[in-house]
Amino acid sequence: MSRITIGVALVALVVSTSVSSHAQVAARRAASPAGLLAYPGFYQGQLVVVRGNLATRDRPVLLSPAIERSIPLIFSGPSPADGPVELRASFWDVGRLQREDPRIVTLGLDRLLPGGLEGDWPRPGEIVALTVTNAMAVQPAEGAVSVRQIALDPSSYVGQKVKVTGQFRGRNLYGDVPQGPGLSQWDFVLRAADAAVWVTGLRPRGKGFNLDTSARVDTGTWLEISGVLREGKGLVWIEGQQIALTKPTVETRNDETPPIPQMGPPPEVIFSDPADGEIDVSLKAPIRIQFSRDMNPATLKGHVRWTFTTGDAASAGSKPAREAERHPDFKYDGAKRALEIRLDVNDAATYRNVIVELLDGISATDGAKLAPWHLTFSFGAQ
Repeated sequence: MSRITIGVALVALVVSTSVSSHAQVAARRAASPAGLLAYPGFYQGQLVVVRGNLATRDRPVLLSPAIERSIPLIFSGPSPADGPVELRASFWDVGRLQREDPRIVTLGLDRLLPGGLEGDWPRPGEIVALTVTNAMAVQPAEGAVSVRQIALDPSSYVGQKVKVTGQFRGRNLYGDVPQGPGLSQWDFVLRAADAAVWVTGLRPRGKGFNLDTSARVDTGTWLEISGVLREGKGLVWIEGQQIALTKPTVETRNDETPPIPQMGPPPEVIFSDPADGEIDVSLKAPIRIQFSRDMNPATLKGHVRWTFTTGDAASAGSKPAREAERHPDFKYDGAKRALEIRLDVNDAATYRNVIVELLDGISATDGAKLAPWHLTFSFGAQ
């Protein structure tokens, strides 16, 4: 075994095995200041690349013509000179962290709290910051426009016709961007390097290709897109006009190895409706579960199940007699940290007892695992 292989193995051994592969290999996302402020839940704890103007006031902040408020910066080393910069950093929304989260102190986020750790806790989105690991001065972009340049500085291209190349990613099938503008049935994401942008109003088909926005098997196809760049509410999209197949391209970006994000405390279920042991629950009512931390939606798939049980709902216990287990339809709302589950039942379920389970394997966005959890209740008469 080579020294390099041994070194990699030792690093992997030092890192706690509880850290998910998602957290270990997390790549940076190119983002704009406006996008960070519009979608703090999406970017929470993520490694990002962002451009703006560095200004040193009482503390260093990032400014941009596209935002009305500054973003505080916390540098791990000396702060560079004021002016246009490109930052490599982690984004934090303090209000989305628990008061006892150790990262608040270790990252220096406590210095942003007017009343300190004992004062009133901020609302989500109220106090945000970038913890910066690297900063460099940037010059105005020259040459052909790229997806990365658009993602980092969309306001410079809004209203202009652009031509870019990138990989087809379907209707945001990989969660490259916060959400879609919802302007057409053919909206899809185009990704290149560490950046992504929406394309609207243009069906992804042409000479030699016909792509499905909902099929992962079609993703990875390289496309050339022409259209007009639009921006609104933190989202950026190209109003598509022309589309064609193209050859893969290589975009220059920093080849640093992103640091492994610091892991926060394990997430917990802090609220459910219905409550555990509740009776007379409506057959049509959705089940709502809220978490203490931002969850990784991808880990929910295959780890949510339910079944009918025998015995009293309030005393069903962890291993009640049960029928065949089923996986329900559900959706996760990142802004509310809430999971909404809908059970496919009819009138025959009246007065029956139910158990809903969150299985081992669900984790927060930084890889911290949720302990297995269950909820028992019974349906009422309709």
